[in-house]
Amino acid sequence: MFRRFGHGSSSLWRAKNVFTVEYLKYLHGVLVKHEKITEGNKAVLVEAVRLCTEILIWGDQNDSTIFDFFLEKQMFTHFVGIVRQSTSNYVNVQLLQTLNILFENIRNETALYYLLSNNHVNHILTHQFDFRNEEVLSYYVSFLKALSFKLNPNTVHFFFNESTHEFPLFTEALKFYDHPESMARIAVRTLTLNVFRVDDPSMMKFVTSRAQDYFGKLAKIVAKQIIEMDTFARSALNEATNRDRLMTMIDNHLDNIHYINDVLMIQKEELNSLLINSIMYFVVGPLYMASLASLRDTSNTILLSKVSSLFLLNQLFLIIHSPDIVQSVLTSLFFGDENDVRSLWNRSVEKGLFLDLRNLTDDPEERVFFYAHLSSLVEQNDDHCTFYALLLIYTICQNRDVYLYSTASKGVSQDILEAAQIPLEKKSARCDPLLASHLLKVLRKCVVKDTPLRSVTIDLCCIVLRGLVLALEADDEFHREIEANIDDILTQLGAKLRDVDNEMYLEMFEEEHYRFESTTIRINNLASEPALYLPPSTSAVSNVPLSQRAPCGNDEKIRRSLQFYFILRKFSLDLQSLPEPILPLSSKVRTLAEINDCINLNNSDLLACTVFQNNEEHPRFLVTDQFQLILVEPDSRKLGWAVVCFAGLLQDTHVTGDQNDSRALHVVVEDVKSRVKAKSQPQFSAKLVFDDHIRCMAAKQRLGKGRKRSRQFKLNLIAELFGGQSANDEKAIPLSPNPVKNHRALTPGSVLAVPHSKSSSASLCSDPQVPEDPLMSPKGSIKHI
Repeated sequence: MFRRFGHGSSSLWRAKNVFTVEYLKYLHGVLVKHEKITEGNKAVLVEAVRLCTEILIWGDQNDSTIFDFFLEKQMFTHFVGIVRQSTSNYVNVQLLQTLNILFENIRNETALYYLLSNNHVNHILTHQFDFRNEEVLSYYVSFLKALSFKLNPNTVHFFFNESTHEFPLFTEALKFYDHPESMARIAVRTLTLNVFRVDDPSMMKFVTSRAQDYFGKLAKIVAKQIIEMDTFARSALNEATNRDRLMTMIDNHLDNIHYINDVLMIQKEELNSLLINSIMYFVVGPLYMASLASLRDTSNTILLSKVSSLFLLNQLFLIIHSPDIVQSVLTSLFFGDENDVRSLWNRSVEKGLFLDLRNLTDDPEERVFFYAHLSSLVEQNDDHCTFYALLLIYTICQNRDVYLYSTASKGVSQDILEAAQIPLEKKSARCDPLLASHLLKVLRKCVVKDTPLRSVTIDLCCIVLRGLVLALEADDEFHREIEANIDDILTQLGAKLRDVDNEMYLEMFEEEHYRFESTTIRINNLASEPALYLPPSTSAVSNVPLSQRAPCGNDEKIRRSLQFYFILRKFSLDLQSLPEPILPLSSKVRTLAEINDCINLNNSDLLACTVFQNNEEHPRFLVTDQFQLILVEPDSRKLGWAVVCFAGLLQDTHVTGDQNDSRALHVVVEDVKSRVKAKSQPQFSAKLVFDDHIRCMAAKQRLGKGRKRSRQFKLNLIAELFGGQSANDEKAIPLSPNPVKNHRALTPGSVLAVPHSKSSSASLCSDPQVPEDPLMSPKGSIKHI
């Protein structure tokens, strides 16, 4: 029936089917026989316990008689006995791992109650393990966490002894709250949340008595992490290694804030009161508020940079959804005076880092934090503070879940925002005049020479203003003031941009517009972006997008001005509920040919060539129209028609001759997508070989002239957009809204793309210049136009 498992005289026998009561009896005998642990039998004992656990988990779901035997023989006492005897890390690791698996997988309530009874689990929890061993630590905290998921009103008495006031699951876990290993810290947070969620008055009384000390230590850890993060952020260069290091610090801080929010959202009133008092006393008051208003008592006082203060306040409003703490912070921020800060962090050689009570003043300055926040909007040196000050307005207004209209409801009364004149909903009466003025001052700095503003700041300012405009929908005067200011700024930007003299201006314009249209601003990502938290970069090689750093050189200044213009233009059109009438510039160009189109080549001057590309060669015909370079092959089904194999804009085409072959041209087409996307290949790159050098020269001349004319057409559109006049030496290429009616006026070398018509074929055939339209092919194949 049995076969031997392992090696040596002390090895186990293993049945072909171990999931039986008979085999469990055999394992019980092994545990009884080897009651005392020795070096010779510890491997057998560990294996026996592991097999017992496998059988129990199987029996829990399939055969109740297995657990009946386990209960009858009180086999769990042998597990506990092994733990108590063992000083071997090997045995402890294996036992903890096995117990962890057992409690994670057991489902039967009776089985669970037995495992938890007789204080066996609590004896294991209080055993003096060697936590210097990483594996022991890992499996122990995992065991703690697994047990916490079994904690509920029905099982709490197995863990908490009301008569002796002992709760090892909770008290032993708290010893690891600040452990260097993140895995241990995360396990403690999970366990404490599971404990806090249990509704048991006696247990909660015990937990609350220990929570004040725990929350105080937690708040001190958060404060120390913040001070360390601020010290690094204000002095580090904005480069990749520093951004990675700062991101780790930010993640650790956000983990703590999310944990605090999770505790508060359990909504245990006494716990919340203790936690909020700790956070306000150790963190919000002495670090957030004191740093925002620069409240310093002595030279030893530790204050964060204003950027860090605003950064941290943003994270608080983005993450915390508890009405109690949000209301406390908002009240101080909008209406508090300097006496709201009762303590300050200090550092000295003798004491190190310590918290000290602050000297209160008899005549405190009113609304000191509110005015400090407003002043941050108009910092002169850079827009570092401005960005986070704008973000704070946004995050306050977006934390809508905690704002309630009824003061009788359990939440933050919207009266706080109304009293501060921060519009939130359409019922809002007005916006604080000083706030509105400062926001417009931010936008007006767009046109200041060598402005320190980054486009991400302008984008955020427009988002904030858009929210205020929507909240003050009935305030026509406010709307008109915003629109007038935006129009004036756009006019000044347009005057600045239409005078740009740069041969790559068209590329700059289209690339920045493409980025603007394809990029969506994500506030949550920006709020924790280390590249924005560090001092603004001025280096083009820092791998920070131009929108998030200062420009380097004149070309980047032009690009930044274009970014400003596109952001403000979109905002202006939104204010007027108007669609974009001009951009992108391609919308002003007639319908373009696409790959697989079947086009009519009447009046077209074709140049035969061979295209060498990717180690392949294909015979093609080169055609150009006013805007495109087109490579076609004849359509075998229709004389005078051809299928488009490639179509690219002439404005993006670069042509160079071949030094070794006078019949060849190297053609590269880089459209806006290939130029903008990193490590992207050109839209088209190939060698074109013509029949002779004369045709080659004709092709080069045609492509060169077409590039010049199409670029000038676009540049004229840009000039008109910015309120200027088209260049006199190059008239704009006339647009043909109906190419069929005007096909006779097309110049040689142009392409006639005949659109589909629902009219009869006879009417089409009456004009010999316009052949009958072919039928539309199925999706994915050639289409005829």
